[in-house]
Amino acid sequence: MTKKQRFIFLSDEFYNAYPSVKYPEIEQKQNRPYIQVYVEIDGIQFAIPLRSDIHHPHVLWTDKANHCGVDFSKAVVIKKESYIDMSKQPHLRQNEFDALRGKDYRIKTKMQDYIKKYRDAKKDLSKSVNKVLVKYSTLQYFEKELGID
Repeated sequence: MTKKQRFIFLSDEFYNAYPSVKYPEIEQKQNRPYIQVYVEIDGIQFAIPLRSDIHHPHVLWTDKANHCGVDFSKAVVIKKESYIDMSKQPHLRQNEFDALRGKDYRIKTKMQDYIKKYRDAKKDLSKSVNKVLVKYSTLQYFEKELGID
């Protein structure tokens, strides 16, 4: 894939490939799509949504008081170039843009940490905290791409 923009929208093709009936943890809003942060780790392209009303620790806060931030638990793998909607340009609220300015390395590092945490949780599902992490993570749909058995 070619170099991507920092902020993207996922395309209808992506959502058609991952319908909410079969992939309920993938965030989908038809009327107001989620702005995604694009990041590449070890040759794998990820889209990580900017969300509000987040109540877990797997986040980089953009507005902690209002529970808004980059939600690593809802990251998806972008397998095809056409999964990115290049026809729309995302526009962030100024406070979120300011909170993310200069944070590319931190976002990538936190995503790497989250992938490791997910891998470790998968190894021991006898712990309820691990079961919850895996149950609500979108990474469960991309284990093959991540090399997780």
